[in-house]
Amino acid sequence: MKLEVDLSQEIEEQLTDVATRVWAITFQQQLKKREFPEWMDLETTCEYLQVSRSNLSKFIKEKGFPVSVINQTKRCNRKKVDNWMEEFEK
Repeated sequence: MKLEVDLSQEIEEQLTDVATRVWAITFQQQLKKREFPEWMDLETTCEYLQVSRSNLSKFIKEKGFPVSVINQTKRCNRKKVDNWMEEFEK
């Protein structure tokens, strides 16, 4: 079975506009993430993930969130955090 859709020029332009905006937002989010340091304190990690401090605490206690203690200070490695988040995309 073959399905063909004939889009008018106006619809095609609207779809292109939407795709361009989605790409721009995604690109901006990726650039923003690159601004964060490799090692983050918990407050910065909350900003990076856009979650509250209480949610981050739950992730640490209940979900195996990667936290390192360096000189009695909790730090999170950005790459390990990204890998941890990717586990939930599957």
